[in-house]
Parts: sequence; structure tokens; C-alpha cells
Amino acid sequence: MHHLKGRDRDQTFSTSLEASIQADNPVRVIDAFVDALPLLEMGFKGVELKATGRPSFDPAHLLKLYLYGYYNRIRSSRKLEVECRRNLEVQWLLGGLCPAYHTIADFRKEHPLQLKKVFGAFVALLKEAHLLRGKYVAIDGTKLRAQNSRKNNFNEKKIDRQLGFIQQKIDDYLDLLEQEDQKEAGDLRGGSRAEIEKILEQLEKRKLWYEQLEEQVEQSDDGQVSTSDKESRAMIQHHNVVEVSYNSQTATDSKHCLIIHYQALNKNDSKALAPVAKAAKQVLAKKRITVLADKAYHSGEHLSECLDNGIITIVAYKEPARAAVPTAAYYLEQFHYDEKKDHYICPKGAQLTTNGSWYDKHKVSYDKKTASPYMVKHYKSKACLSCAAKALCTTNKAGRLIERSEHAAVIKSNNLRLIRQKEVYRKRQAIVEHPFGTIKRSWGYTYTLMKGLAKVNGELGLIFTCYNLRRAVSILGVDRLIKLMKTKTKWLIAALPSFTALYQRLFKQLSIFEAKNRQLLMAA
Repeated sequence: MHHLKGRDRDQTFSTSLEASIQADNPVRVIDAFVDALPLLEMGFKGVELKATGRPSFDPAHLLKLYLYGYYNRIRSSRKLEVECRRNLEVQWLLGGLCPAYHTIADFRKEHPLQLKKVFGAFVALLKEAHLLRGKYVAIDGTKLRAQNSRKNNFNEKKIDRQLGFIQQKIDDYLDLLEQEDQKEAGDLRGGSRAEIEKILEQLEKRKLWYEQLEEQVEQSDDGQVSTSDKESRAMIQHHNVVEVSYNSQTATDSKHCLIIHYQALNKNDSKALAPVAKAAKQVLAKKRITVLADKAYHSGEHLSECLDNGIITIVAYKEPARAAVPTAAYYLEQFHYDEKKDHYICPKGAQLTTNGSWYDKHKVSYDKKTASPYMVKHYKSKACLSCAAKALCTTNKAGRLIERSEHAAVIKSNNLRLIRQKEVYRKRQAIVEHPFGTIKRSWGYTYTLMKGLAKVNGELGLIFTCYNLRRAVSILGVDRLIKLMKTKTKWLIAALPSFTALYQRLFKQLSIFEAKNRQLLMAA
């Protein structure tokens, strides 16, 4: 018995790159997908060749490289440069080209909108391939850490604490200057007058910097400022752990857990339901869709907006505040509302009526200075003043007051659907958490490499496109997926801009051509 022996390192082998890549290798899907995309019309730079200058890299090659990298959990531009030299699949994909890391990094920074269009084009292909059913769409968000540490995120409380510390140090050093014998100044640092004045100058500069930062915090809508990545914000991730992050909102189709829409935000989920749901409906091109979401999305304003746009919501609801109601027998749900007569009937049989006026109600969230206004009606009864159960019903001396929101009917309908369709709602977590589990837990994409909402959206386009690519390869296989890319054509329309944008682009190209022509004629 003997060990297996490998090839002789000095032996020469004659083979092609094409022969080295198997027919069912997923890298062929990436190659076919990018080759089918109209990169010029999508707005990618460098597609058109210049008459002069050094030869440049085709943006198709750089897009293929990034899709391959994110598909295989390689995001760093420096690591991608190394893969170009040693990875046989990358050499086949790029034809042996090896761009420098700076060229690779610049491509990702310069094309955030185009990368989002690439995601949209692949979603359109999935739709044309009947991989999207659109029966249920689950919406949820996940936090990705930003390129900004918690130390470089400031709010009013943090700045006040730092200013107080600096002021205390300034006072201490001023006292030190007044003392005749600096060496006997207790536990304070001694030194020459020049050294102390230099320290005081540095402290004054730090104080001025924090004061300028305080002005920025006061002007911001959410009461915080980040200094490394200015658009990132401190948000609760899980179990009250706060990280400076971006909130990636996604809409996931229930058939194969494929992502059909995404949007990076620097705020929480409460204002995201309607925009994401409407975008998902537009992608699916359906008259009606049913959306599933957790209680973080429960907002009367957004539930009403969804209803107006033909979107059925099954959103978990929050338990109402009970602070002003002493006993459970007199909770709001125990009061019957008569829609025709527009009044409430309390458990004791008394009618709570309204004067018909609408009042502005401003709800200020815990992490925003800006208020969310909505309209309410007030319902009350004079019978409360002489009611024996008043102490059990309310702590208000004037009697029980019920506020009915303008969105109350829509909220009630949503809550009833949730109760009746619990089995449907239970599917939400299995649908929408599938992509997050794969992307964050399996692939390790728990943070973003980019700064700013636009660039983060571009990187998310790469991440979610690669997630959908992997799912599609698993469902259809490499050969069938490539065949669909070549035979189906409607999906490419999603990658194209409007006719106005195309006209403007052609006009710009014609103007450049005429200008060069004039220069050549003048030179001749």
C-alpha cells in the first residue's frame, strides 16, 4: 500500500481556462448575467471607449469580480486583487486581467445607483421565471453596523458630560496658575506656567469643538450626530444593545424566500411600512398584495396608506397604554363603539359622545425630536361624574375621556385580520428571517464597508443580488438559469432607464462627438 501521488510540479500541462471550469459552476451564471445587462444604459461609467489615453478596465469585468466576491464572502478590494492572481475561477471570469485594489474599490464607490439597478434587473428575471408568487410579502429590517464607532456618535447628554469634564479641568488649571507654589497644589499636575497655558489652550479648543458639535445636535432631527459616517445613527440592535448602524429594510416573497425590494435607512422601522410595501407591490405588478410585518411597523398612518394603495396588512399590534385605567374591566376594548351613531357605550351602559370636532394629536417618539401629527375625536359623558364605578374606570377628575384616532377603523381591521389569520402571520418569521440568517450568520455580513446612505444602498445591492443568485442556482440549477437569461428578454427592461434619460444620454454623447469633430477640423 502507498500514498496517493500528485502531479509533478515541473511537468508542463497544456489546457485552457474554459476547460478548467465545469459546466455547472455558478461562476458561469455570474458571467452570463453581467453579459446580458445593458451597462451603458444603466449608467455605468467607462463602457464607451475613449479615443485617447491608456486602456481602461471594462466595467463588466469589475462588476463580475464584485458579484463573484460577494457570492463567495470576499468583500475587501485588496483581497479581491489577490484572488485575481491566484483564483482560477476569477481568472476565467476576467480573462486573466488583474485590476489594482484601488480600481476595484473606486468602482464600488462610484456606482451605488447602478448596483441597485443590477439588483432590480435580477429580481425582474426571477419574476419572469415565475419564481415570485406574490401571495404574501414579509417586511422586516436588520441592522448593519456602520463605519462609525459609538465613541464617534454624540447626543446632547454625551456632549454635556464631556463639556462638564473639560470645564472642570479648565477650572483646576486656572486655580493652579493662581497658586504661588505649584508643587504643593494637591493631587493636581504641576509644571511651569508655559506648560499650563499650553494645556489650557488645548482644553479651550476641545471645548469649542464640543460646542460646535452641540449646535449640530440641536439642528438634527433625531438628536444625534456621527462624526466618521455622518449619515449613520445609533440604533438598538437586540437586547437593548446600541450600535451605530444602518437599518436595511427588505421585502421578501413567500414562495422561495427571495428578496424583491430593499432600502437602507438611518431610522427605525416605524416609518418604513408603507414605502416598502408600495415598492414591493410595484415590483410584483399586482393589484393587491398581502403584507406581513411585526409590531414595530404598527402605525395607523401607514396602515391607512397601505389600504389606499390596495395593500392588505397583517401587522402585529402593540398593547395599548393602561396607565390611566385602574382596572381591566374598564379597558378600552370593553367599550362598544357604534359606528352609525358615532358614540361609545361603557360597561355600565352610559353613552360617551363627541362634539364632532377633530383635534391635533402630536406623538413624539423617543428617538426623534420631530412630532408625528394625527387627528383624534374626544368622547366623554356627564354620567361619569355621578357613576359609582368612576374610581375603577379612570383617575381623571372630570371623568373618562376616550380619544379615537382618525385611523381607528383601519387599525381595528388590521388587528382583526391578525387574530383570524394567526397561522398566516406565523409564516412571517420563516419568510423574512431566512435571508437575514444567511447573510449575517452564515456569510458574516454584519457590517457595511461603505459610508453614507447612497453607498450603503449600493453595497446592499451587491449583497442581496448575490443572495438571490444563490437561491436561484439552488432552485433552478446553473444550466436552466443561464438558459432563462438568454431566452427571456422582458426582465432587461427593468434595467433600462426612462426614454427621457436615454434621449438625454444620446444627446450628450452626440454633443461630445461634435465637439471632438470640431477640434479635429481646427487642428487640420
